Amino acid sequence: MKRYLFLCAIAAFMVFSCSTDKEDEAISEDSIVGTWKFQELNIDNADSPDEIRLANDVIEVLVASGCEILVFDFKSDNTVTASAKDFTETGRDINAEGTGLLIECPSDVETSSSVWELDGDQLTFVDENGLEETITIKLDGDTLTIPAEIVDEDNLDGAEAIFIRE
Repeated sequence: MKRYLFLCAIAAFMVFSCSTDKEDEAISEDSIVGTWKFQELNIDNADSPDEIRLANDVIEVLVASGCEILVFDFKSDNTVTASAKDFTETGRDINAEGTGLLIECPSDVETSSSVWELDGDQLTFVDENGLEETITIKLDGDTLTIPAEIVDEDNLDGAEAIFIRE
């Protein structure tokens, strides 16, 4: 009987000591290196769905026309360059046919650089003034999902911005 209990204890120990390897699930810094272009919004959990739907409609037209609203270029030396166009500056006028809004790709590009660090799913940006901003990301192959407030903090609260790696 003692031998049976001993074998059961060993078996239980083996079962409970085995675990999944969390490192396999962690996002490595190398996996985010590359150029990421903003593609779409996920507005399912957005705080103000009506306002965000309008912004999403404008974004869909711009992206479909080839407009690069926001591009992140993550380098292996932990620097990142962001090139952004203010999509809120378009869609304010009626098109020539009078059938809808005039939505044109903004021509002004704002470029900024910072340093980045990735710890698990926490991506931290540090700007030239030393200010830090940390966001939670999801990375699935060549698809990066981040809070959409990064794209436009005033209009996209609660939505997710989806980027595709070039």
